[in-house]
Amino acid sequence: MAQFFDLHSHMLCGVDDGAKTVEEMFSMLEMAYEDGVRALCLTPHYSPYLFGDTSQKSAESFEILKKYVSEKHSDMRIFLGHELGYHRSGLDALNEGICRSIAGSRYVLVDFPEAVDFFELQSAMDQLQRAGYFPILAHTERYRCLFKQIRWIENFVDNGGTVQLNASSVNGGWGRGAQKQWKKLIKLGLAHIIASDGHNLTTRPPLISVCIPYLRKHCDERTIRQLTWDNPCRVVRDELI
Repeated sequence: MAQFFDLHSHMLCGVDDGAKTVEEMFSMLEMAYEDGVRALCLTPHYSPYLFGDTSQKSAESFEILKKYVSEKHSDMRIFLGHELGYHRSGLDALNEGICRSIAGSRYVLVDFPEAVDFFELQSAMDQLQRAGYFPILAHTERYRCLFKQIRWIENFVDNGGTVQLNASSVNGGWGRGAQKQWKKLIKLGLAHIIASDGHNLTTRPPLISVCIPYLRKHCDERTIRQLTWDNPCRVVRDELI
């Protein structure tokens, strides 16, 4: 079985729009484990306007899941971060440690509304990079403003930006536009990390294997491993991709 590192997951219970109960959290963990996930970063939303300050709640839920993993799956490692729903005070929250980077690294998972204005997204990425962070653009395939901005994505990558894709998008999970963009970014070699962005057991499950058949048709095994294991490992080790 392939071994995956899921760097983007909303498995922590009672924190955001992910798992609602401890039981659902454990069930999602088991689903991911059966899928081949052996390393996992829990990235609850940090978006105070939607979910309030999730720092304390996520830390408490993480400890519950950490204990479960240590008892059930000794071959699995878990890490904690946040998915920053970018807003004007987001940089302050990062600098103060209220919003967590990925496993304490310089990498920050950053999210925007799907209909975000291109210049707003561009400005936010520039601000984070100037502040010394390494932004990971969450589910890059979903932003409609980037469908015709491949040149900007190339520049973003050249300047140290990291592109994350959701595994489910390859099968149209986020619409035809996102599906087309997903495949384009893979074929152009502009993707770094594929993650599940799992939220529940049904409509948004924590699965990565769903994209492997497509990847095997268009990528070599070394590239697949980089997307699903090596590059996420570099993130939590705070190494350059």
